[in-house]
Amino acid sequence: MSESPLSIVAFAIDTPDPRALAEFYRRLLGWEVDDARSDEDWVELADPAGGPALAFQRDPDHVPPTWPDHARPQMMHVDVRVPTLAEGHERAVRAGARPLPQPPDQQDSPFRVYADPDGHPFCVCAVG
Repeated sequence: MSESPLSIVAFAIDTPDPRALAEFYRRLLGWEVDDARSDEDWVELADPAGGPALAFQRDPDHVPPTWPDHARPQMMHVDVRVPTLAEGHERAVRAGARPLPQPPDQQDSPFRVYADPDGHPFCVCAVG
């Protein structure tokens, strides 16, 4: 018997300050906070296209990964589609991101790596 497929409701990111990190991603993505689904320990950004929410949950003990070093590896990361790498870079930096080193074997790849204000790596990707 085949089981029905499931769907993702939200992708949650740990942070010591859910509102502050949600504000960074709001500036980056242009999404809005879903106040009805948010409180002081959990803040959701609603995808205007109807996809899963991006959520931020309070973790006062959050320690950022040390990417590209694996001493504290990243567990997951977000990829953000952008029209061009130049536009993605400008938008990420304007929102408050910090560029991270491009992997040496990926210098010509259509993505660039950044850290959000809490140190979570994410990529801007100029892919079709």
